[in-house]
Amino acid sequence: MKLETKAVLLLLCISFLYVLCAGGTLFLYMHAHPGSLIPRWISVPIFCLFVLTIVLGSVLVRRAARKQAAVETAEEAHCRRVRAIKGMKIGLVVWALILLNDVRMLLWGTIPFTFGIPGIVIVLLIAIVTWSSLRRLQKVEAMNSEQRQTLK
Repeated sequence: MKLETKAVLLLLCISFLYVLCAGGTLFLYMHAHPGSLIPRWISVPIFCLFVLTIVLGSVLVRRAARKQAAVETAEEAHCRRVRAIKGMKIGLVVWALILLNDVRMLLWGTIPFTFGIPGIVIVLLIAIVTWSSLRRLQKVEAMNSEQRQTLK
């Protein structure tokens, strides 16, 4: 099985488990207590699970990519980096849209400032990490493309 297929399956499984746990917990609580606010003893573990899924997914995919990078050719590495750059650009656009939606909801008063500001900060941090990873990957790809051109 190719690395891309393994990575996609791994991330989908982790995401599915997160949605099942977090969504199921919220659904059961809201079904049992209609109209009441969701307590912190539910929302904080769901947030921690969200962070854990991101960290666990990135660690596992990074380990698999490093194993694959040890045995791949220069052309395969180039193709992998190009796909990763495209994916990170799409991810950056998604995080930017989420950030804009959070700002919109905050300005319209849909969410209070006590919840909106931490959410915006978290989304902004994730967008910054994605952007810095994208820049680092683009630098590596530029250096490798220069090396390939000097070898030809």
